[in-house]
Amino acid sequence: MMMRQTRASTMAARAVAASVTPSPKKKQKVHHASAATPSPQVKQRTLFPIEDNINTITREEIQDLIRSHIPNASDDISTETLDGWCLVDALSHCMQASNGILKDLIKEHGPPKCYLKYFETGKTNTRGGCEDGYQSFRSLCRIVAGQQLAGSAANTIWGRFLEVVGASKNDTTNLTPQAILSIVRDNDIEGDLRAPSGLSNAKCRCIIALSEAFEGGELSDDILTSASDEEVSLKLNNVKGIGPWSVDMFLLFECHRKDILPIGDLAVRNGTAKLWKVKGKGKNGNMCAQKDKHLIESLHEPFSPYRSISSYYMYQLVNVKG
Repeated sequence: MMMRQTRASTMAARAVAASVTPSPKKKQKVHHASAATPSPQVKQRTLFPIEDNINTITREEIQDLIRSHIPNASDDISTETLDGWCLVDALSHCMQASNGILKDLIKEHGPPKCYLKYFETGKTNTRGGCEDGYQSFRSLCRIVAGQQLAGSAANTIWGRFLEVVGASKNDTTNLTPQAILSIVRDNDIEGDLRAPSGLSNAKCRCIIALSEAFEGGELSDDILTSASDEEVSLKLNNVKGIGPWSVDMFLLFECHRKDILPIGDLAVRNGTAKLWKVKGKGKNGNMCAQKDKHLIESLHEPFSPYRSISSYYMYQLVNVKG
């Protein structure tokens, strides 16, 4: 009803404007948003407006979309993420922000799988395993193993690494700090860990450092899941081999933090360029993490405080599984 009234008032404004002969020195401005001229003290919201022709989607439709991607989901399944925010709220916001540019992507790919796994199990161990206080450790090991590797190569290395400690992708129970430290107790990192897993020396050292930090109590599930984004970043950056990209992956996929925009991730940059049809200042027009930082931030700003959602669909846009 409000939309009809707005359009009616707009048509009326146009009719009035057409009936008045403009001054030969100054053209009369026609305001399409309203027939009345806004007060100078009132700021109009013009940045990334939502167009009238975008059909909004209801909360019920979003809930149905989520349930349709969870086998045997009950009607009252919780859609609250590990970090405590509601996925229905987030998807509702992101499907309308920036002229609904994400709407078709969300419908095509469905809700983010990292949250669906959590809704399905109702547990914090979203990647499989057991609740023994080392889920963050396992997730960080997975992130380190996949650094600077394509999806298929990262999955292969991860599978080989799990075999070294007697674990598997379906059961990571045996992947613990104690298991890693026992393997390298005699300092035979090359023969007992690096060679059979296929990890680089730097990644092996990083995983050993993580094992020591968890074993010594400097890091734990409780510490990392309760700390702020900034605190998590500071704590993890103290581990050699953990950088901003690894921290962003941990916060986004493991901790379910809602407003993570990993500009350092190539897939996020490529997806942003593809979706908004923009060129960057990098080689061959590619997006550069440093030179195009402000551009990428401005394009994703309308999705705040749920930029983790817009980031996720950049992966889907360039066919990177998440």
